[in-house]
Amino acid sequence: MAIADRYLSDDEELVHVVRQHWTLLVGECAALLAIVAVAGAALWFVPWDEEWSLIAAGVVVAVAVVAALVFWLVPVLKWATTVYILSNRRLMVREGLISKQGRDMPLTRVNDVSFDISLWERIMRYGTLSVQSASEQEGIVLRRVPRPEWFQAEIYRQVDVAQRPEYPAGPRG
Repeated sequence: MAIADRYLSDDEELVHVVRQHWTLLVGECAALLAIVAVAGAALWFVPWDEEWSLIAAGVVVAVAVVAALVFWLVPVLKWATTVYILSNRRLMVREGLISKQGRDMPLTRVNDVSFDISLWERIMRYGTLSVQSASEQEGIVLRRVPRPEWFQAEIYRQVDVAQRPEYPAGPRG
């Protein structure tokens, strides 16, 4: 996947890339629909025969646009720019459009991978993965991961390969 290739080193192979589950966007889409409905209702009740009606309509539209940017576009962009990447050497989290944050964990340092899935999450097929490392830093928490049990198993498969003695030496990171 092109979005993940720029984060890989030369000797690293991409194993899996995933975004947070699409259900994260349901609330944002509902907010957008509510904003459009409220703005439409407000425009419906503007008395169009008054002198100030165009100004009132402009204010309603401006408030609706700002609300849509804040409550819909920003969360959608945050979702679109959050990606979980598993390579044959490390687990990576990348977030952000303007200001970016990232966290990497070498697979040779992974001690434990656990998942948490509620009943609703089981129905929708997503959950939370917690990856603990051998270092003193806190682990990585991957929220709303599609198919978390499969992703957990894939991380363990890659950890097993990375911890074998015949694993090629080289820059790890």
